[in-house]
Order: sequence, then structure tokens, then C-alpha cells
Amino acid sequence: MQMQPDHDEILKRVASIAPQLARNAAACDQARRVIPESMRAMVDAGLFRISEPARVGGYEMNLRTLGHAVIAISQACAASGWVLMVMGAHHWCLGSFPETAQDGVFGGGRDGLVAGTLSWQGTAKPVDRGYRVDGRWQFCSGVDNCDWVMLGCGDSSHAPLVHVIVRREQLEIDDNWQVLGLRGTGSKDVLAHDVFVPASDAIDTRELFRGESPHNRRHQSNVYRLSPEAMLSNSVATAVLGSASFALQQFIQRTRERKIILTGASKAEHVPTQIRLAEAASEIESAQLLIEQNFADFDQLMRSAEPAAVDARVRVKWRAAYAAELCRRAAARLYSGSGAHAVYEPSPLQAAFRNINVGAQHASIDFDSSAEQYGRLRLR
Repeated sequence: MQMQPDHDEILKRVASIAPQLARNAAACDQARRVIPESMRAMVDAGLFRISEPARVGGYEMNLRTLGHAVIAISQACAASGWVLMVMGAHHWCLGSFPETAQDGVFGGGRDGLVAGTLSWQGTAKPVDRGYRVDGRWQFCSGVDNCDWVMLGCGDSSHAPLVHVIVRREQLEIDDNWQVLGLRGTGSKDVLAHDVFVPASDAIDTRELFRGESPHNRRHQSNVYRLSPEAMLSNSVATAVLGSASFALQQFIQRTRERKIILTGASKAEHVPTQIRLAEAASEIESAQLLIEQNFADFDQLMRSAEPAAVDARVRVKWRAAYAAELCRRAAARLYSGSGAHAVYEPSPLQAAFRNINVGAQHASIDFDSSAEQYGRLRLR
């Protein structure tokens, strides 16, 4: 698509493909990957261009637009929303990579799709004009659907060193994604065996995570100068929020049809059920408010063009972690009040329960460590 869309146009495109993605959600779950039909729908809608730099044909939009798209897509299909979230984050990170790397992935109007993992699980050995990369990386969401893979690499002691991009065909994929939830994301392990990566396809990890890459200052906006650590935490929370909103909708729909077995009375008229719904709805609404506050902070940082201070990053991560925890609690409350039929595999509420619990396990929104950091910050 050639036109430069605005926020509302992106959400219109999302709404237009959401029914198709919803119909395919079970097929993605069964295939353990986002099926090609759903992936093509998102690509054709331009959703993976939201966070791409304008200099290579992307839309270079703010993080609120990407987040709202992820929330809406996750309501239709948790796997599709998760893959959009992950690839969107990696496309955004590429705005801090050397321009040659950006051109190699997106140049010429290509829909370069980047899967991978930002944690430094493998190693990179500096050599002439680049690095030799080895190791295994877990949780490479969308690897079956990508062209490139972004990997975090440490040195021989596994201290963070560089992040690199590698063509998918240079890696071995270990099909080990047999999991409780988010099955359709295809978040398999990848292995690199002495893969050469040119220096132009790498960035110093510390520069990337501090938002201090010299390359992120050469764009038409300041969106790439934000902290990837904070950005990813909030992005993960948007995907969890979308699935929680779906769970709430399913609970309401199912409860309106249910009867209390012993009396035949309407379950919707049952006061404990009404209270359960009210609590869950408020938890989900509170989660959205926390996420929106993070977007507001991102907007302020973009306007100031200043790097995010440690305190700001800690606050963003805690809001994101707590938002995901609120969604997890809401999902548990809804599921436990949904009746025996929710235990069957075809139950959409059961799928949402599984997906939310797995999504909330993501390291970037780890509840305990985020709470500890925030508590320490406030007590200094």
C-alpha cells in the first residue's frame, strides 16, 4: 500500500481483516504457527509497516498505533496479535541498526519480516569485518513466517555484546513448540552454527537498549530513540490485554445463554456471577489505563528527544507487568466461573485462559522482578 495512513486508517484496516483472523484462530492453534492466509492478510493491510522507518518505505508511526493494532488483532486471534507484536518490535528496533541493515531488510519496498528474540542467548565472536555467531535461541515467535531473524548475542562469558540480523535460511529451526498456550505463534528454537554476520548487520547491545544508537537520530521522528526494554514490555502487555478483552466478551456471551443446573434459573441473573464479571471487567479496564499511561510517557519522550532515564524505564516496565497480571487475574476469575463446558479444547474461553497465562510469563513483564525494581525506586 502506497498511501501514508493515519492512526484511524490503521484501525479500519485491522477491523476489516479481524473477522478473517478470528475464523482462522483455531487453525493457527492447530498448525502451531500463524497460517499463511492470516499472515498474508496482515501483510497486505500494511500492519508490519507501522513501526518500520519511513526512509525504507515504512509508516514510522508512534507506538500507540502499533499497540492499538496489536490489542485489536489479539482480540480476533491471539497468535496473530502476538506475532504482529513481536515482529513490530523487531522492525522498530531495526530503526537503530545501520542504514545498510535497514535497506537490506526493507529496501525496494520489500515486506521484510523479522522474527527472533532480543535476549542474548547465543554468542558472537568478533572477526574481521563482522562476527561469527553460534548458539541456541528460544521463543522465536513467527519464525515460520519470517525472512530475517534478530538475535541477541553475548561474548564468551555471555555478557551482552551485539544484536544481529540473520537470514532465516542460515539458521536451523528446532520444532519444539509444544506448549500450554499461544501455540499458534510458532515460537520455536533456532540454532546458529558458526554463521558469519557482517558488522553492518549488527549493533552494540548497550547502544540499542539505551536508545543511544547514532542511527536512530537520522529519521524523520524521534520514535526510535525510546528504550527497547520499555517498549517491548509495554508491547507484550498489549497482546495480553487483547486476549483478556476477548475472554471477557466470551464470558458475557456464554453466560447469557447458561442456566443453573439445579434450578434452571438464568446464570446471568446470578448475583455472584454478576460480581465476578464486574471485578474482571474493572481489572481489564485498569490494565488498559496503565498501558495508555505508558503510551503517554512514550509520546512525551518523543517530543523531548531525550533518552529515557532509568526511573522512567522502571515505571513503564512495572505498569506493563502489573497490567498483564491484572489480565491474568481477570482471566482466572472468568474461567473459574464459566462452568464445566469450558474445560473442552473447542472452548474459546479455555483457549484465552491458556494464551493469557503463557503471554503473562514473558520475561519482559516478569511480575516479581518488575515489582522489586519499582519498589526499590520508590524507597530510595
